[in-house]
Formats: sequence, C-alpha cells, structure tokens
Amino acid sequence: MKNKLFIVAALTIVFLMAFVTVTAGMQVTEITYLQGKSFVGTAKQGPWKALAKGMQVAQNQFIRTDKTGIVEITLPDRSVVRLAPNTLYKIDKANFPEKNTPSFTASLFFGKMWAKVSQSHRIGRGRFDTKTPTAIVGVRGTVYNVNASMDRSVRVSVYEGLVAVGPPLISAGAAREEISWPKVVSEKKWEEIILSRLQRIYIGSDGFPGKPELFDPVIEEDKWADWNLKQDAEQASGNSSSN
Repeated sequence: MKNKLFIVAALTIVFLMAFVTVTAGMQVTEITYLQGKSFVGTAKQGPWKALAKGMQVAQNQFIRTDKTGIVEITLPDRSVVRLAPNTLYKIDKANFPEKNTPSFTASLFFGKMWAKVSQSHRIGRGRFDTKTPTAIVGVRGTVYNVNASMDRSVRVSVYEGLVAVGPPLISAGAAREEISWPKVVSEKKWEEIILSRLQRIYIGSDGFPGKPELFDPVIEEDKWADWNLKQDAEQASGNSSSN
C-alpha cells in the first residue's frame, strides 16, 4: 500500500463568476486554503482553469490537484473537505437550504480526501456521501480519511464519529443492511458496514471488502493525516477564541 499512489475526493470551491453555474436551491462552496497548483473544470478531461483562494465552485464541476496541489473547500454549513496532491474530484450535488436538511454528494476518482463534517449531516439530519470506484462512503459524523488507489482499491479510516461504507450499487434512499462479522460477502451483495472511531476498512480492486480493523494514529506514520489533524485543531482553536 505504501508504494501505491493514493487518491481521494474533495469538495467545492469559489471562483470566476463566468465559470460558475448555480442552480436554484443549490449553493456553491468556497476555497479557503490553497497550496501549489490546482484547477477547476466542467468535464473530467477539462478544459481547466487555475484555482485561487476565495473562488467558488458549484455542483457538476471537477477539481484536479497536481503533484504540489492541496485544496481546502468549506461548505455553507462549515463542513471542510481537503484534497491531497494528485487527486481528481467531482461535486455531484450540493444542496444547503436554510431550513431543510443539507445534501452533499461527490465522486473521488483517485487521490486522497480528508473530510471534517458538520453536525448537520449526522444520521437523520442530511446526507454527505463520497463515491469511489468500488464503494460509497456515507458520513454519520464527523472526521474521516479516504485513500483511493489507481488500481480501484479504497481505504477508509475514521478518526471521529461514525461512517457507513457500502458498494457503489447502493443508490440514494435505498434500503441498507448493516453487515455483522463474520459474514461472507460479495461485491454485489454486501450492503453497508458501519465504522466507528479509529476503525479502518480496505476494499480491494475486485470490490470485496475486508474486515474492519482498529488503527492507532499515534503509532503509524501518515503525514497527510497528521497535517489534517493539525489543521483541524488550529481551526477549532481559532473558532473558540473568536466566540
């Protein structure tokens, strides 16, 4: 796994008005941190325009980071998504009405994604889903990391709260069954696996999920995770001091 190129999904961003189309009831998100070079486009193959801090990106747009690029996207409900270098991500749906429950869906084609999700997306209070080639990751609150490899394998690690992981065949609103272990599953038949704090699951390139395992973020060396945990702590400290 260490030698593989990991890739993840991200969120939305704010940019040139001429390049943004906002549908009624949908809201854009803002790029609140930018390092290196990253781009936004309306198709998977481009054309691409350079991102800048403060730009906005709406649904149905793609975000691509190069080998030096890191992007932080802040949603209207203050959820945060960060994309690592060499990541391709698409915002499929971004709906944040003032009075109704929020709904956010994105696709991670490859790369690394870190998500710190607002409490508004806890179970029964909105959706926050990330689609990868072999799994759908649904937030039950609040902090998780997704690595999507070029060979279609996916690793999901949960740092806080609960995350539901299911096959790509699960559609929005479909009935779901939580998996209990041990249980024989297949790519087409496995339904949903609930991960809690400090649990991780690996889904192979063939679509078969492994058994959830515990991990220790203190012992293992993960520079991407360590950097994001530091960013989260600094932002939380800043928000506390401003209140």
